[in-house]
Amino acid sequence: MVTELRVHGVTGTPAEDILDRPLLRRVAGDTDAGFFRPRAEYGAVTGPGGVALEAYRWGNLTAGAAARALWLLLLPFMFANVAIWLRPDVGAGARTVIRALTRVFALTMTASFVLSFVEISMDLVGWQCAALPRCLQDRSYLSVLADGTFATTSRRLAVTALVPVLAIAFLWFLGRRTWARYEGFPINTDGDGDGLAHPCFWNGRPLVGRLRSLHIAVAFGTLDAVLLGVLVPHDRHPAGYVLAAGTALILLLGFVAVTLRAVVHRDAPASWAKPLTRWLSHAAVGLTGLVLAYACLPRDGWTATGHMPVFSGTITVLFAVQVLLMLVLGAVVLATRPRGTFLQGLAGPLIASTGLGVAVAFAAGMAYRVADFLDRRSAPSTADYGEARQLIEPPPAYEWAAAGFVLLLVLAALVGLSMGLPLVRRLRRYARVVTDADFRGGRQRDERRAGQIDTAVADALVTDHVGRLLVWVFVPAAAAAVVATGFALLGQRPIRLAASGSAAAEVMAAVVNLGTYLIGLSAFALVFIGILAYRYQRFRRIVGVLWDLGTFWPRAAHPLAPPCYAERVVPELARRAGWLAAEQGGVILSGHSQGTVLAAATVLQLPPQAQARTALLTYGSPLRRLYARFFPAYVNDAVLQRIGAVLTRPEDGVPGAGQHSPRWVNLWRDTDPIGGPVQSPTARDVRLVDPPGFDIAPGDTVFPKVDGHSGYQLRPAFGATVAGLVQVLSDSSAEPPTASNAPAVPAT
Repeated sequence: MVTELRVHGVTGTPAEDILDRPLLRRVAGDTDAGFFRPRAEYGAVTGPGGVALEAYRWGNLTAGAAARALWLLLLPFMFANVAIWLRPDVGAGARTVIRALTRVFALTMTASFVLSFVEISMDLVGWQCAALPRCLQDRSYLSVLADGTFATTSRRLAVTALVPVLAIAFLWFLGRRTWARYEGFPINTDGDGDGLAHPCFWNGRPLVGRLRSLHIAVAFGTLDAVLLGVLVPHDRHPAGYVLAAGTALILLLGFVAVTLRAVVHRDAPASWAKPLTRWLSHAAVGLTGLVLAYACLPRDGWTATGHMPVFSGTITVLFAVQVLLMLVLGAVVLATRPRGTFLQGLAGPLIASTGLGVAVAFAAGMAYRVADFLDRRSAPSTADYGEARQLIEPPPAYEWAAAGFVLLLVLAALVGLSMGLPLVRRLRRYARVVTDADFRGGRQRDERRAGQIDTAVADALVTDHVGRLLVWVFVPAAAAAVVATGFALLGQRPIRLAASGSAAAEVMAAVVNLGTYLIGLSAFALVFIGILAYRYQRFRRIVGVLWDLGTFWPRAAHPLAPPCYAERVVPELARRAGWLAAEQGGVILSGHSQGTVLAAATVLQLPPQAQARTALLTYGSPLRRLYARFFPAYVNDAVLQRIGAVLTRPEDGVPGAGQHSPRWVNLWRDTDPIGGPVQSPTARDVRLVDPPGFDIAPGDTVFPKVDGHSGYQLRPAFGATVAGLVQVLSDSSAEPPTASNAPAVPAT
């Protein structure tokens, strides 16, 4: 008997909803990811064409676990990791450069993470607050920093440095735990292939282990560099210089190693790569212990004033390096991209820059709110030009981040008004054509109903234009970031660009103050969403969508990003589908939304004997509409054609141009904002009219629902397609029937 194995999309759809059956039993897998079938004792165990129904629910790996919401705090790492997969399809030389630049950028994001904790604990608390009696007043939990053992400045820095140490240790623990759980899934590495078809594509465990060691080494090295940057110029002691040299060596080796093919090659690293990376992480931990011990040594009296020395400049220089990396990455992409690449191939730099913006906003927002709390003031900074008042405040570079956040919001609003609204009007005009073609005479009967369908079609089409709108936001924002970085490197603050006391100065001060509140609000919003995800399913699903879309790809750039669930899902699906195909009479891999991406990747991982007894049904698929646009190096015309071609038995022959493979059928709707046609000569695209009817059906009281991205399996066309694929698996020469309301769309 042929089995229809359904794979859900994002948000962790319950298995009962996947199969539209209330009583199920798990037949394989576990509570995180399992295979379910209807209970035989209650009947209704088969589907269209007599298939055995089975659902694969992998949602507990992502949206189903509320604890995963905490990963929202590491969104910058996820963006940095996704950026490496967004590259255009370029030659080997350019590919190596792009990967190296992205991995170096990912290392700098780890350093930024450490510096955000250093700013709060060491600069604001250990350096600034501990030196101000009014900050310590009535705060017994902080007064200990000014009395007894920790009365000296260096020891206060040492004890407050334990906060970033704990943060790094938590990252290390989390990275190792997810590495053992996700990347540790057993996988068959026999066979050959390339890209998604490579047998080792989903085997990232060795690479993630090496990258994790390098990132931990750089994290501890960053902390050591900041602490020694304060102590060594003050002490001028040989021991300090030796420790500084050791720190510089670890940082240098870490940044060099992440660019070496012998270290970061997924399948064939050098024999010395793993020992080197492990040694670096262990050496960094040991060196941090020595640096903390050095900070605790007795010293002469030392009064802390202003900001922590060197630290403000370190933040500015690091941000300048990150901006430079993005500019170089963008230049390499523009110089090597194939003609016609979506967004000119700049999706990677744009996403990486978004991660950088989120990181800066989070760090600045938290720093300003902590500074407000410590200083007991209502205004975060900058409107006061007087020098007599001593304030607790973050580095001046964060003022540029606050002003930039306001600028970004203004740009987004301007682009939305000037380009977004006209775009929506144009899409509405196109939608009228679609509606009138599907429901002839309907607009004359009910203009309001036709308008509702127009809106659904137009809203779905916005997806195809969002990327271009974002470019109009990010390009000016990137230019502004470069200018702001230059001013910050020169030590210039935003409010100093205008004459003191002038109206322009007051406006700039107000903008910066507003920005500090807005970025603080955005930072706390992430935390609040994470808390709500523990308690409410709705928020848990929102977090799950973000998780599912951002963690499909392996951790090839940032090993401390949220883990890749596909490194378990695809091998597990391939094992189950291979068994069903070879031992149980055949299998129809039936995927919805993100499940279509998983199902397509699974097809490429199946052995040939299993592929000969496998069919593929996709609906609401983002393969062409999103993945082929944003990930052209891994999902492209050749890959999509191969997916359908490998499902054809050798005696059938590979379909030529203008023909259709009978083994892959893709259902799509004009009202679907995510799915669309796959436009491959080896796939049959079937367009479904949505809604199924224009008028209220006899005996009903409401109009037929516009399903959009959901409800594909509830339509008669779905059952007819499944029944056709069952026949195809029995007779490879048969063409799958097409429902009367689902006209075939020629492949292009």
